[in-house]
Amino acid sequence: MTILIWANVVTAIIAFLLMGLVTIGFAPHLRLRLKDHDANSLMSAFVALTSSLVWVRLLWWSLLRPLAGAWEWLPPGIFTLSGQAINTGFNLWAIAAALAALGALYRSLPLPERDHYNWLTVPFYPRRFSIVWRW
Repeated sequence: MTILIWANVVTAIIAFLLMGLVTIGFAPHLRLRLKDHDANSLMSAFVALTSSLVWVRLLWWSLLRPLAGAWEWLPPGIFTLSGQAINTGFNLWAIAAALAALGALYRSLPLPERDHYNWLTVPFYPRRFSIVWRW
């Protein structure tokens, strides 16, 4: 059981950090003009709301609630085998979604700029800073 709690927390931290990068990368592209109801505004609203949902879910179910149980603020019954397995599966799914979003950001860069960025640094485009680590 302890290995499942560890797997849940580790995958949650990775997913949370990757979703943070996705939020940073997509923030300049969001156009929330709900008065116009054009397709781009509604898709931007969808991305913003879905990302918020993933953030809140990761924060509560996979990070804060296990910590509260470990500190004995919540009853120990929440640490069930199925609950940890489901949370770990969700975290892996969130990691895959975040990597897909980062890959989309990377592929949206102009070809000459791609040499200076990788999937983990692309959210900081077009800010100019030295990148030593490349994939």
